[in-house]
Amino acid sequence: MDWRVWLAAVCLAAPGARVEQASAEQVSVEAASQAAGLAVATGVVTVNGVSLYYRDIAARTEPTLRPAQAVILLHGFPETGDSFAAAVPELARRYRVIVPDLRGSGLSQRPPSGYEKKTVARDVKELMDRLGIERAHVVGHDLGARVAYAFAVQYPERLLSLTVAEAFIEGLAGTADFKRLAPTNPRTRHFARFAKVDESVAEWQGREEALVLWFMNSRSKTAKFVAGDVTRYVASLKREGGLRAAFMGYEAFDRDAEFLAQADAAKLAKVPAMALACQSPAGNGLRRQLAAAGLQNLEGVILDGCAHWIYEENPDETLPVLINFLGAAHAVP
Repeated sequence: MDWRVWLAAVCLAAPGARVEQASAEQVSVEAASQAAGLAVATGVVTVNGVSLYYRDIAARTEPTLRPAQAVILLHGFPETGDSFAAAVPELARRYRVIVPDLRGSGLSQRPPSGYEKKTVARDVKELMDRLGIERAHVVGHDLGARVAYAFAVQYPERLLSLTVAEAFIEGLAGTADFKRLAPTNPRTRHFARFAKVDESVAEWQGREEALVLWFMNSRSKTAKFVAGDVTRYVASLKREGGLRAAFMGYEAFDRDAEFLAQADAAKLAKVPAMALACQSPAGNGLRRQLAAAGLQNLEGVILDGCAHWIYEENPDETLPVLINFLGAAHAVP
């Protein structure tokens, strides 16, 4: 059975489950957590000048044990924190899990600026401050991977480990070649297209569902996404300023590259890090980027059952890899 169908069924069967969590509606992190018997708190806090919505899922640990380590999950485009709905129940068996909607997405505020990844990373750092989290395992996918790495270079002392997946990080090794070749690659030609924010908003305004389904299905190997799978992503883009905010993440890529080209990654040399990539002829380019940046305590894993959406196409393959890495990671003092 497809995990999305299973999870929706479980949510419907859970005591107090909300009607809108039916299989025709995308399952939220909140519903998935509640269905798994986990305590989930939600909130909105103002950090770095922006209001962020977050979910805080308590680890299922015995009260006598030391406080659970925190895992922070950072989503990509065109998603929200709900992209991790299938991952949270398993992760929260061992960890306190924090899932924000990043600046400009989901239930978070859509400011007119601040989509440089160093700025979004500061949002995450200040969210940690507000939640009383000193250090965390930071996990990012797609644009969230770029945010995770920007967090790492700015706040290495706040890391327990770094996991990045399915991204090219502008400013690291290969950036010039990538930028030159991206317009001719079907998987990356949207970078320059989406960076033209006004044109992209005009093209997709009123067609948000078509955008999400086209984008996700053109980058999927083992899942066929339908409208009911992406209702929360579509709603995010339809909110006032949602499309513009989403495309602003691409418009910021050149500034992201300038920042990282000058950033000092020396303090990341010994940080436990993992780069995840889906099987492709290019191999694990993200691992090569991190190695070239000087990360030495680095693992690279290639996943077979996906093309991009590692938490939605085949979470049964992704989660054991992630959990094993987190369990073995020994943070730098």
